[in-house]
Parts: sequence; structure tokens; C-alpha cells
Amino acid sequence: MQQPSENWKRLRHAVLDRAHRTAIEPFSPVYNVYVAVCAVYLAGFAHFNLFADGAELNLFSASLLIAAAFSGALVPLLTGAVVTLHLTSRRLQHLVNT
Repeated sequence: MQQPSENWKRLRHAVLDRAHRTAIEPFSPVYNVYVAVCAVYLAGFAHFNLFADGAELNLFSASLLIAAAFSGALVPLLTGAVVTLHLTSRRLQHLVNT
């Protein structure tokens, strides 16, 4: 089997680089959103398990409860998206480097 030509290698590298720019980079803010959602969820968890007095419900506690519940619903969805994005990025990077 013949070795690939230099033109083929350059073309392959350009196509894979373009695929990375068009498929991975637009979704990179998902990482930041995931970190923020996890932080809000953990803050709500810590507040209600460690610092809550029980019967007292004020505006801060109510808003934190709503934010923590919303974040708790988003964590599993974003976890799948982040894992898929990371694995796809690693696979494309591996293809570029080979």
C-alpha cells in the first residue's frame, strides 16, 4: 500500500481542522454553563442541608430553592452534552494528530 501524498495529508488536516472549528468550537460555552449550573446546584444543596433553620422561608431561600431545583433538572442533561462534546473533541484531535 502506498503512503499518502503530502497534498492528501494537508487536505485531510484542513478538513479535520475545519470540522473542529464548525462542530466543536460553537458549543464550547456549554462547559461554562455546566460549571455554573453545578455551582448553583451545590450551593443550594449546601444551603438547605447545612445552613437552613427549617421553618424559616424568606425571599432568598425561596429563590435559591427555585434556582437549585432548575439546576438539578439541568445537571443530567448538560452532563450528557459535556461528555459527548469532550469525547467528540478528543476523537477529532486524535484524527488530526495521526
